[in-house]
Amino acid sequence: MKQIYILRHAKSDWDSPYDSDMERGLSHRGKTQTKALRNYLKESGFEFDLALVSPAERTKRTYANLRKEVLRLPKPDFRDSLYESEKEDLLFLLHGLSPSVRSVCIVGHNPGLEDLANGLLFGENLGNRFQKFPTASFLGLSFSEDSWKDIDWGTCKLSVFWIPGSIGKE
Repeated sequence: MKQIYILRHAKSDWDSPYDSDMERGLSHRGKTQTKALRNYLKESGFEFDLALVSPAERTKRTYANLRKEVLRLPKPDFRDSLYESEKEDLLFLLHGLSPSVRSVCIVGHNPGLEDLANGLLFGENLGNRFQKFPTASFLGLSFSEDSWKDIDWGTCKLSVFWIPGSIGKE
């Protein structure tokens, strides 16, 4: 069995100056969100073998803030392809994982992550079933086959869906 964890970056900072979208960091609320998620991951004992992280500043900071106290999380593997990726790109990325990887966490952006989750759970053409996939959301999917190459639309089951509580409106 394989596990896929999907993590949308925490709330980004739109008020500080930046030269490109890639440089936007986390807002105060984003830092609060990552602290809440870090506590959840610690309490729940989630672990994964591989962390694929978008190189955008907000995704790097989100994951770095999680690793502050959850030291069992692996070092990030930054992938340029995760920035502005579509669900097909993400599925292709999953197909290329080593068979020795049992669990992966993808830290990235919407709408690609939300589209991937919907596709893996409900099939490619059933539309969006999530009411919202807000910033700092953490979703876990299980896949019963042993090979990443066998993963396809509609082949996963939901194992966890954590959304930041009343930390503020999206």
